Parts: sequence; C-alpha cells; structure tokens
Amino acid sequence: MNNILPNGTELRDLLSNSFLTTAHINKLLKDKGIVTQNSDKNASFPIYMSLLLSPEEFIYLYEKNTEKEEKDKVKSVIIPIDENIDLADLCLDLNIKEILIDQLTYTPSYEIYGTPNMVISNDEINLDITIKTTSNVKGWSNRESYHTASLSLKKDNDRLIGTKTFTSKDSEKVIDFAIENYEEKLKEKNYIKKDKKISRILFGDFTNENRFSYFYSFTKDFRNVMKFEEITDINILPDNKKTNELPLELKDFFNNVNNLSLKGKKLQDHIFITQKNNHKFIQLKSIKFKYSFDKMGCDGTCVIEFEFPDKNNMDISEFQFHISSLLVDKKDKELVTNSVITKKINTTLNKHKLEMFDLYKNPEA
Repeated sequence: MNNILPNGTELRDLLSNSFLTTAHINKLLKDKGIVTQNSDKNASFPIYMSLLLSPEEFIYLYEKNTEKEEKDKVKSVIIPIDENIDLADLCLDLNIKEILIDQLTYTPSYEIYGTPNMVISNDEINLDITIKTTSNVKGWSNRESYHTASLSLKKDNDRLIGTKTFTSKDSEKVIDFAIENYEEKLKEKNYIKKDKKISRILFGDFTNENRFSYFYSFTKDFRNVMKFEEITDINILPDNKKTNELPLELKDFFNNVNNLSLKGKKLQDHIFITQKNNHKFIQLKSIKFKYSFDKMGCDGTCVIEFEFPDKNNMDISEFQFHISSLLVDKKDKELVTNSVITKKINTTLNKHKLEMFDLYKNPEA
C-alpha cells in the first residue's frame, strides 16, 4: 500500500468504508474547488473516483479510515511486590517473539514489528510493542495495518502499577502475553509477595451500588486538565440474580429487556442515576462523559467512554476507558497536538481510576 496511489474504481474500497463520513469526502472535493449540489456520500463517489488522488489526499483518507480503531484504550494491572526491590531490578528481558511461539498453538494473522524491549525512563519501566496485521479477506486499503500496545510500570511502595494501553484486540492480546511472562519471571526471582497475584479492575469487584458510585466519581472537575459537562450515554443491564426483588415499576420496565442503551444530553439527571435506591438492581456496564478543557494550552471538548467491554464474561470483564471524541478549537489546532492532550487526559484519569478502585471495590470480591 505504500507504493500505490489508487484512482478510479480502486478508490471504491477506501471511500466506501463506514469510518469515512460525507463531511470527509466533501472536504476533499471542496479543497479541489468542486462544490456539489447534492452532498450525499453516494453522489460524491462518482465525482471523486473520476479525479486523480494526490499523496496528501490519500494520506488524509487513510488516516480517517484507521482513526477509530487506532484510539488508545487504557486498562490497569496491579502487581504486589517486595517494596525493597529497586526499579532497575524489575526491568527484565522479555523476548516477545519467543513468548508468542510458546503461547500460541496456531499461526496468528499478525507479527511483531521490530524488537520490543523494556526500558527505564522517568522512574517508569516502559515496554512498547507494534504489530503488523495482515488480512486476505479485507479490501486492499485494510489488508495491512499496524497496531500499537504499551505497558508502563510505576513503583508505588509495595505495588507495581501497570498501565496497559492498546489499539486493537490483537495488540492487547500480545501485551497480555507479555504481562503473564513478566509475572512468571518476577515469581522466579521471588519479587512478588507470597500468595499474591496480579490484580485488575473487574466488573465483579463491585457491588451494583458501588459500581454506580465508581463510574459517577468521574463526574468531577479535574484541576488544570478538564471540566465535567454532562453524561451523554448510559448502558445498563437488569441484574438477573435479583429479578424477584425488583420493585414493581422496574419489573414492568425491564420486562423482556436484556440490555438498555440510553443516549441524550445531561443524563446525570436521569432517574437511573438519581434514584439510588434502584442501583442495587441494575448493572451499569458503560457510560460516556463529556468534558471541556481550557487549561492545556488550548480550548476544546472531549467525550470519554468508561466501560466493562466483555459481553460474554461480565464478572471478569476488565474496566477500560478511551477518548471516543476529541475536538480542539480551530484557533488552537496549531498550538498543541492531539497526542499531547490525550496523554495528559489518560494520565489524570488513570490516577483517579486507581484511587477510586481502592475506595469502592467490594472487599468480599
């Protein structure tokens, strides 16, 4: 794909991708000085396919095509260690390619790109991985793709706080294999506390009420980073274990309902949030918050989704968050990059996430 510049019918595969909106296509036409009477995406196709594509336009299309999947998702691991061990001693050699050979009984559709190594930087151990995925069933524009994952380990007394960042399921799988191997090596060196294991923030770690409180703890103003504006999406499930205890109004409402998604504005005022007496009967699966920011060198807004993504094994579903939308005011776009803003937001939310987990987790879980 690095050696071609598609034109004509070859563009159909790229232009028809659902990630590309009418606005994306019409922006390119407008930049070429072409104004269409009908702004419908299908009407724009024939016009654009009859034109020559410049390298800059191709890069724009391709980046928009991959933008959604490439958004960072963040999860955490907590490793109990002997607090007297130096950080340098915890920076171990991990051969990711050999780890995959040992772990997988099949040939995956991806391969490790380069040679990842653990390194120490700014009092943290960092492991960055890039995988190259090849698919023969996708169109030429999606046949090869690159996905990243990273593990950042920070020592906190008798704990190693691990931040797992990834962009696809395959890249998360690779980083999970690395964590498992890392745990084994720590045990071999007697660095992990006896009878202790790596822990994660799981759906089953909370009571229904505390899970609401945990999610709702993010509806705050994070000083010098961002300000909470509203809840835009809520995804809930009735707790089947408590069906017989449901109040009559909830029993009628949840009759034959397996999953309920709400979208709107200022959903923090919705009865599912405000009526705390009903929280014990409801399982909150995911929620989206909108924030504004003006103290990060620019003005803008972002929407962040907090969720337990696994639909099949809810109790062991790991908590994760990701920035689903990030908009910077036009006047500030040249002052700061999205990656700088994303890193600051992720760092702030990750710290809050761990502090609130200690506060709201169920000690009996």
